[in-house]
Amino acid sequence: MVFCCASVGGASSENAFHAGPASGYAHQSADHITIGAKPYDNEELTAEAFGKKTDLLKYGVLPVLVVIENKREQALDLRDLEVNLVGADGRHVGVVAPEDLPYLGRHPKRPTVGPRTPIPLPGKKNPLAAPEIVERAFAAKMLPPGDSASGFFYFEARLEAGDKIYLNGLRDARSGNEILYFEFPFGQP
Repeated sequence: MVFCCASVGGASSENAFHAGPASGYAHQSADHITIGAKPYDNEELTAEAFGKKTDLLKYGVLPVLVVIENKREQALDLRDLEVNLVGADGRHVGVVAPEDLPYLGRHPKRPTVGPRTPIPLPGKKNPLAAPEIVERAFAAKMLPPGDSASGFFYFEARLEAGDKIYLNGLRDARSGNEILYFEFPFGQP
């Protein structure tokens, strides 16, 4: 069973993106769970993950890779997982769904004045509608014991010094009990 959408079955090897272990990024461990996160805050990193044509940063979107490793004997329920970017001043920025990214910063369509062309002209492609954005988004809902899941969360923000990642809503799949939240700064692992 695949719980990670970091790469899709039909994707070619040149387009495949693979996350490293959680401990390879800024991370925190508790109760046999390790969560690592890395902001993709420069053009080189975003090109590595999404291709050169999909420059999310240009549109004010910060992709953050999150890797969750479950070394417990019980499965984790991730259906209520909440992820926030927390600024040094305490501001919280919530996740933008990957399906909503193409609509960020869009102005309402103005009415057309003058004659219409009978054949619609091709428009410029929206780079925020690239399939890699949805394919690489974090999508795991359950995480079996001894397994890991990874994917990107997207924030309408720029990374600033002192920013942290805050995750809560992880639950023990059997009991339904919530597991301690995770909060740690971005930085060197």
